[in-house]
Amino acid sequence: MNRREAIKKTGLLLGFAVSSPVLMQVLQGCGSEKTLNWKPQFFSKDQAQLVSDLVNEILPKTDTPGALDVGVDAFIDKMVGEVYSSSEQEQFIRGLDAINEKSKTSSGELFSDLNSQEKYDLLFQMDSEIKQFDYEADPTKKPFFMMLKELTLLGYFTSEEIMTNHLEYMPVPMKLAGCEPMKADQKLRVGNYF
Repeated sequence: MNRREAIKKTGLLLGFAVSSPVLMQVLQGCGSEKTLNWKPQFFSKDQAQLVSDLVNEILPKTDTPGALDVGVDAFIDKMVGEVYSSSEQEQFIRGLDAINEKSKTSSGELFSDLNSQEKYDLLFQMDSEIKQFDYEADPTKKPFFMMLKELTLLGYFTSEEIMTNHLEYMPVPMKLAGCEPMKADQKLRVGNYF
């Protein structure tokens, strides 16, 4: 028995009609359509969903918040849309398309529709390709997955939640007292310190 049938039978046992508006809302909520909790500015809805799925696989929720919990997917949308050059934006979009093409080739489904192990295997393969990249040969043509990982880690570790609640963050590692009077035996040193 699947979930939908169980809810219907439970509703009938409780005396509700199957056409009851409350029960219909519950049944409609059983769909598998994924929704974003943010509005993409640069990406299309499908691209934004793919970015969300990718960052969730890179940094899933454990005993600490995951990438989606701190809004890394929305951060990537903003960074790619506002900071990246047009050629970098095109490269990022091509990379998203390539992930779905690889996914369709290997399993016949889009990346977002894969199970967790299939997603992991595909991303592990892409990560292995990064290790073969020669940075000195052409540093301007960074692999897409490396761009994605860098943005994911940047967004995650600079998020307010992670910086303030999960890392020992000291904005300045020492006390700066800028207007203290000089001591009597202290000399002002001016010149070359090399």
